[in-house]
Amino acid sequence: MWTDYFRLAFKTFTSEKKRTLLTLIGIFIGIAAVVSLISLGQGLQAGIRGQFDVLGTNKIFVTPGSRGAFNPANTIKLSQKDVDAMRAVSGVKAVSAMIYKIAGVEYSGERKYTFVIGIDDSEESFEKVMEAFGVTINQGRGARGTREAVIPYRFVIGDFYKKPVRVGDRLKIEGKKFRATGAVSQVGNPQDDTNLYITMDSAKELFNVGDDEIDYVMITVKDGEKPATVAEQIKKRLRKTRNVKEGNEDFTVQTTEDFMKTFNTILLIVQIVLIGIAAISLLVGGVNIANTMYTAVMERTKEIGIMKAIGAKNSDIFMIFLIESGMLGVVGGILGLGAGAGLSKLVSYGARKTGWAMVQSLFPWYLTIGAILFSFVVGAIAGTLPARQASKLKPVDALRYE
Repeated sequence: MWTDYFRLAFKTFTSEKKRTLLTLIGIFIGIAAVVSLISLGQGLQAGIRGQFDVLGTNKIFVTPGSRGAFNPANTIKLSQKDVDAMRAVSGVKAVSAMIYKIAGVEYSGERKYTFVIGIDDSEESFEKVMEAFGVTINQGRGARGTREAVIPYRFVIGDFYKKPVRVGDRLKIEGKKFRATGAVSQVGNPQDDTNLYITMDSAKELFNVGDDEIDYVMITVKDGEKPATVAEQIKKRLRKTRNVKEGNEDFTVQTTEDFMKTFNTILLIVQIVLIGIAAISLLVGGVNIANTMYTAVMERTKEIGIMKAIGAKNSDIFMIFLIESGMLGVVGGILGLGAGAGLSKLVSYGARKTGWAMVQSLFPWYLTIGAILFSFVVGAIAGTLPARQASKLKPVDALRYE
């Protein structure tokens, strides 16, 4: 009987091609939207997680201000006194201070503005500090002297200046000549892929800043120590050195885990909102299927009467129409799955072309199976009432129907 059920359902689809196609649109759009959004969300999450894996779980980050995010316009700064206080905390292995400034960088007669980052490599090497931020030097070496710089990915590929910048080339930062001693790998977003890296001493001289204008501090925790515990000790020490009370801190201390939790929360909220919007299309698709099945019941009333007259049970009629509606959902889901996969790949490709290599698409097995099962359930639920109506028709009334 199951073979007959599916055969009859398939026959209905092929005989009413236009109506079937129009019915599928709602499910198709909804599933395509849901699949593409989840795929991109999963890909972005994997990309960010990869960056955090490179960063490691033994890192603590300290920024001035209470918002927990680096802001170059922030008038509040950390000082060398704060850095020395952090170094004295038990469990701290190394402290690397940084200065972030926007500067005019000139190359081959072309001047543009970008971030220049001064890195303190007194405790950890220049290369190690950069690697902690997911940036590796893949050409040349790190900066050593006061007139050396490490150039970013977009400089090398010729996406920032008209001419590509090569290791060994000369460029000017705020009018002072620097030599490119190394080049870094791609980070995955346009901003970070234009950051220029120099030593802390170079930055202080270049921007004429003192020990009280530190923008960012990265701390490496000793092996065996818990970053969260060390972070609390750092907070206590900084409250004393900066003379602030608990709850009124003018600095933020965050671990890698804190960053990951914040990112996951934001991504989850965005995904829920977008999927909620996409769910409206699924609701419309379900209504379309229900409407189509009600129409099918009316058009096939006499056919139902004949089937009942030759022995078909109410359950048989119910299953025929329920399978038809479920198959409408499945077909729409499969088409939507393909469209969603294509759309997410297209978005990922476009993002990479514009410098956002971190935006990628992933298709875990449960997304594929879940999309098809969900579309079947939507179709089956939408067809339940029409199927029940068909099964309740009396043979005599059905045979007399014109």
